[in-house]
Amino acid sequence: MKVAVVLLLASAVAPAVVLADPSADDVKACEAGNGGKCVDVGVAYVKANDDAHALAYYVRACDRDNGRGCGYAGTMTTKGAGTAADPKAGRTLLEKACKLDHAESCNDLGTMWSEGKDGADGVDYAKAKPYYEKSCKLADGTGCFNLGNVYREGEGVKVDLKLAFTNFEKSCTLDTAMGCTELAIMYYEGKVVAKDKDKAVALLDKACKLGSDVGCQNAKKLRAHQ
Repeated sequence: MKVAVVLLLASAVAPAVVLADPSADDVKACEAGNGGKCVDVGVAYVKANDDAHALAYYVRACDRDNGRGCGYAGTMTTKGAGTAADPKAGRTLLEKACKLDHAESCNDLGTMWSEGKDGADGVDYAKAKPYYEKSCKLADGTGCFNLGNVYREGEGVKVDLKLAFTNFEKSCTLDTAMGCTELAIMYYEGKVVAKDKDKAVALLDKACKLGSDVGCQNAKKLRAHQ
C-alpha cells in the first residue's frame, strides 16, 4: 500500500502559532516577492477556512519558485479545494514542486503513478519509482517507505528484499512508523538479516511511540510469546 502525504490539512502545514487571519506584514512581504511569506499567508487562510484565498497565495508562492507553495497548490487543485478539481493541473503543480525539491510532492507523484489516480494516466511503476527515489533522497520517510514497498513487491523491478530492507531502515531512521513496522517484520521473519525478536520488538516499540496502533499491538503480542 502506497502512502500519499495529505497537504491540505492545516495541521500538516501550519506554524506553531495558530493564525486566525494572515499577518499584514506577511501579506506585504509576499507582495514584495517573498515566496515563503506567500505560503505563510496561504496557511493562515486555510486556518480561517478560506481555501480560495489560500490557494491564490500558494499559487503566488509557486510563481516565485517556492516548492512548498507549488506542492500545496497542487494538492488543493487536485482535490478541488478552493477551486474546481483539476487533477491534471494539480499534477503539473506537483511536478514543479518536486523539481524544486519539495520531498512530499515527489512522494505524492509516486503514489499517483503507482495507483493510477489523481492526474495519472493509469498505473505506471516506471514513472513512480524515480519520484520515490527523489523523495527518499530528500529525507522524506514516507518516500523511503514507499520505495521499500517497490522492491518488496517487485513493482516494475525484480523483487529485491535487500533494497527493501535498506529503504525501510532509512524510513524508520527518519521516524516513519510504517517503516519501523516493516523493518520489524523483516527482523522477526529473518528476511535478509538474522532473525532477531528483540530487535523486532524494539522497532515495534518505536513505531508505537510514533503513533502506530499496529506497532503497539504487535509489540504486545511479541512480548507475550517471548
